[in-house]
Amino acid sequence: MKKLDISAKLRMNIASAVIKAHTAYRLKLLNVFMKAGLDLTPDMYFILRYLWGEQDGSRQQELANKTGKDKASLTKLLDNLEKRSLVKRATDQTDRRSKRVWLTSAGKKLKEKVYPLALSVVEMAEMGVPRHDLQHAESVLESIYNNIKR
Repeated sequence: MKKLDISAKLRMNIASAVIKAHTAYRLKLLNVFMKAGLDLTPDMYFILRYLWGEQDGSRQQELANKTGKDKASLTKLLDNLEKRSLVKRATDQTDRRSKRVWLTSAGKKLKEKVYPLALSVVEMAEMGVPRHDLQHAESVLESIYNNIKR
């Protein structure tokens, strides 16, 4: 393969499209939160969304795995969420080496305001894209993810 072919292949691959879409989605989400007066980053939202999804009280390691965050990044995010009184951490009663993350009442209540905002961004992103195309794209991306994580 010629050098130009390699360069073109690297520029025009699925990863580039995913990164571009991911970046645009995160920036739009941040913008929508800021306009609504919420002091919340997309990463904080992803942590809260996992906890809101009936996973309240998750172990910190499980939360890191499910949200794709390393331990250091997750710790910093949880510190910021605790400063905002949205979560609290407590030692796991069954494994004292682990910590569990719980939503506070303010964290639980925030869901009512955040979910409609996040949904508006998802609807904007999916506008005009047929459902079967979205399902196919999700399936393809899941396959790519599984190939890479091996």
